Amino acid sequence: MAPLSHADYTVGWICALPLEMAAARAMLDEIHDDLPVQPNDHNAYILGRIKKHNVVIACLPNGEYGIASATTVAIQLLSSFHSIRFGLMVGVGGAVPNRDADIRLGDVVVSKPADTHGGVVQYDYGKALSGGDFQRTGMLNRPPQILLTALSKLHASHLTVESQIPDFLADIKRNLPKRAANFARPTQPDNLYLSDYNHANPQSRTCDGCDITKTIPRLSRNCNEPVIHYGLIASANQVVKDSQLRDKLGREFGVYCVEMEAAGLMNNFPCIVVRGICDYADSHKNKDWQGYAAAVAAAYAKELLSVISVNHIEQTRTVQDSLSDSECRFRIPFDLTAVPVIENFLGRQDELQRLWHYLRPVNPQLRKVAILHGPGGMGKTQLAVRFARDHKNDFTTIFWLSGKDRGTLLRSLSSVFSRLPGQSHKTEVINEEEVEQRARHVLQWLALEGNSHWLIIFDNIDQYSLNCSNVCDGYDISEFFPTADHGSILITSRLRRLTDLGKSFPVQRLESKYSIQLLLQSSGMSVGSNIKNIESDPDTLALTGRLDGLPLAIVIAGAFIHETGTSLTDYLRYYEDPGRQYQQGNLLQTWMISYPELLLLLAHFDSRDIWYELVKSASHSSNTPAWFDSITPTGLTFKNCMKILIGFSLIETKPQEGSFTMHPVIQDWFQLSELALISVGYAVPGIDERNYAEIQRRLIPHANYVRHGEVSRDNVAVWGAFHGLGNLYSNQGKLKEAEQMYQRALAGFEEALGPDHTSTLFTVNNLGLLYSDQGKLKEAERMYQRALAGYEEALGPDHTSTLGIVYNLGLLYRNQGKLKEAEKMYQRALAGFEEALGPDHISTLFTVNNLGLLYRDQGKLKEAESMYQRALAGCEKTLSPDHTSTLGIVYNLGLLYRNQGKLKEAEKIYQRVLAGREKTLGPDHTSTLFTVNNIGNLYSDQGKPKEAERMYQRALAGKEKVLGPDHTSTLFTVNNLGLLYSDQGKLKEAESMYQRALAGYEKALGPDHHKTQQVADSMKLIVALKFNL
Repeated sequence: MAPLSHADYTVGWICALPLEMAAARAMLDEIHDDLPVQPNDHNAYILGRIKKHNVVIACLPNGEYGIASATTVAIQLLSSFHSIRFGLMVGVGGAVPNRDADIRLGDVVVSKPADTHGGVVQYDYGKALSGGDFQRTGMLNRPPQILLTALSKLHASHLTVESQIPDFLADIKRNLPKRAANFARPTQPDNLYLSDYNHANPQSRTCDGCDITKTIPRLSRNCNEPVIHYGLIASANQVVKDSQLRDKLGREFGVYCVEMEAAGLMNNFPCIVVRGICDYADSHKNKDWQGYAAAVAAAYAKELLSVISVNHIEQTRTVQDSLSDSECRFRIPFDLTAVPVIENFLGRQDELQRLWHYLRPVNPQLRKVAILHGPGGMGKTQLAVRFARDHKNDFTTIFWLSGKDRGTLLRSLSSVFSRLPGQSHKTEVINEEEVEQRARHVLQWLALEGNSHWLIIFDNIDQYSLNCSNVCDGYDISEFFPTADHGSILITSRLRRLTDLGKSFPVQRLESKYSIQLLLQSSGMSVGSNIKNIESDPDTLALTGRLDGLPLAIVIAGAFIHETGTSLTDYLRYYEDPGRQYQQGNLLQTWMISYPELLLLLAHFDSRDIWYELVKSASHSSNTPAWFDSITPTGLTFKNCMKILIGFSLIETKPQEGSFTMHPVIQDWFQLSELALISVGYAVPGIDERNYAEIQRRLIPHANYVRHGEVSRDNVAVWGAFHGLGNLYSNQGKLKEAEQMYQRALAGFEEALGPDHTSTLFTVNNLGLLYSDQGKLKEAERMYQRALAGYEEALGPDHTSTLGIVYNLGLLYRNQGKLKEAEKMYQRALAGFEEALGPDHISTLFTVNNLGLLYRDQGKLKEAESMYQRALAGCEKTLSPDHTSTLGIVYNLGLLYRNQGKLKEAEKIYQRVLAGREKTLGPDHTSTLFTVNNIGNLYSDQGKPKEAERMYQRALAGKEKVLGPDHTSTLFTVNNLGLLYSDQGKLKEAESMYQRALAGYEKALGPDHHKTQQVADSMKLIVALKFNL
């Protein structure tokens, strides 16, 4: 027999686990010698024959499971074995109990198309919707027709003829007597536990300690032979050990099985998926049945191959042909999303031609690396952009990657993964490990044989360092080169030493004629009848000569000339006589003094949204420089200065927002961070200001950027800025960040001003507010009492700041159930605010609203409604109907109407509040979640349990994320779920909720608190009901 070659193998068999690969090997009628593979094919193969088919068996790398790994294995297999006609994905999976199919351990599930699904459903691919819902989008491909035909033939055969699976299992025992035990049917019982019963001992692998009475009774079978089920299989990048998720997938998609790899194959490796059932995808999951399940799946796959004729295979196109020719398989359109494009590119044709001559994909066996290097502002990035756009059709793929630092480059490379051919995984990665894995798979795809006509552009590699430690900012860019000796790489950098990695292409200064064109273009003189006269004017030639071909300097000069109307002659005179004295207020002088500092200041904001009021807020600093005062007296003056930067292409306008965006290169500058911090901190509006929520939303990116900067400890304005950031984060529901800012402000104020200064006490008060929001009521009370004592001493008992803390103490006492103490505080605050500020001031109205809440708690509903109506009328007049504070009072009215049994009125009000808060604050803000919870209460009152449960679950998920699982508000929603389940007669679910709520309340509020007592009473009732049953 002649030795076999790669071309003789027509069936690709992929496994995820070594155990599955061993089971596949046991099915071979004949084992063949290994064959060499492509240098960039890292798979391990077993070659052999089943019946008359030559089969290639591959396994995923040990420990690298999931969709992306399966895709890589399949693509590498096809790169070495070009004659593969179809594939089989064979291994173990978890059963999804189904009314239509009695699926048990040791059975086999085979993927079969149904309705709009090709046989496999990727359930984690889609888009998130408001309210926490998820809409699955797209469809994975159907298996090839040759497999569907064989599937139907075998299925029909099994209706009249016994399956050969038992015979093939017997062959394992006969041929591998010493290894057969690995694939024997376990003696452990096949128990399917109730969905709401979790594994008794998480430390134990077995279910010996689990309650057998919690299993679902099923009819016994006449024999132990596996039953074959044909249906949908669910696939995603996660191990399912959750009966709730398993059952949800069964209800939504009608799937029979869950697993982790198939979704990575269907669009790249036409195949059938065969899964032996080894568990029920719940908390009782273990490995006892894996060996037998792997064996029965492999046996079914062997039987399936036995009904496929060799002639039929020879008439079937190869997978390579089905996926089209090599170049089409690897072609990806050039995406400009992350590319900093400009339209008016001048000159540099010789440089572009030299790059093309070197990088063009004419020799796929040699990798080419070009280094575009030069000082900042020389146009390296724009030269690379122009090259990519000119040759987007000459390369099969162009990936533009940002290399500002290693983390940015990893994320940039990882984001490319979803664009690879056949990929549909656009869901957001959830951790750094997955980012690394996706980036690695992109590099492996680039290294595939035949995929040699690509271009990677690494932009802004300015932190290159070999053998760098973890504390170093630099990294080795060569880590991100694909391993294959093919493809083209272009790097832009300021670092000359990067030329060690490839061929040097220094970016040259602009030629004289292009310098003149750029100057005229940026100054607005590139049109008109006398353009030739200007080009030849001695002053034009002299000025471009002085600017020395530097694009940055040329555009600055042109921008100034364009914006101010200064002539070329006058601008040249400045350069030739820099000591000339200009009259006071001369715009040229102001520009030359101010623009570098302004750019440095703007560099410390988030680059996407900068506006005048934000920058102007830095005037709260006690030592603003003169240049800053000269450009910010009015919005008009500021915009006139910004016009120059716009002409320079460092700043662009956002007309709809009335703001500006900045060129990213300026973000590298790190001076004036303190001034930027003060700008942001003092730009934070109070909640009594109109449109405060929109402004705060815009400030968040700036806050995230400036709060990490280094600051001096002797500028008191800095601590006020940190305090402002604390307010910002607190209002946006980012409580951890808020606490960090308040603590930093408090430490600074105490050191600079002392512990009893009013600024220090103001921060103490706000820390109390934050602790109250976090459910840390004892810490909150301690802060309030310290602030109150300090304010009474420093300002007097009737000062509005003192009254504000009295008001906060009233809030706290009410939350603690101390209603008499709360009423005393509210009445004192109300009397003081009315006297000092008047009846319609927002502080007065807030106090009126909270008195309404207190009266509601005391059962004084008429008095409560009177307070709400007064507060609502005042807020609608003072603020606006859609202001969040107004919506808060509307919300309280809804609660009241519900308590009064006016359910229709309550529902109408709740829906108004929910719509307003979702729009203004977002779906995950705590105020939005409180509204969702209370809509759940309302639906429960209206006898709509399904709608109520949906609202409670949304509220619970949001609160656990934002507030934590032990916050009293989270526990409140847990208790509501317990009440709902109790009303529905779901006593087990109700007991579980009550147990969690009771433990949390005892810890947070103490065993004697009225809320704790209410939950304890509910628990006793549930226990009594269960006992009576």
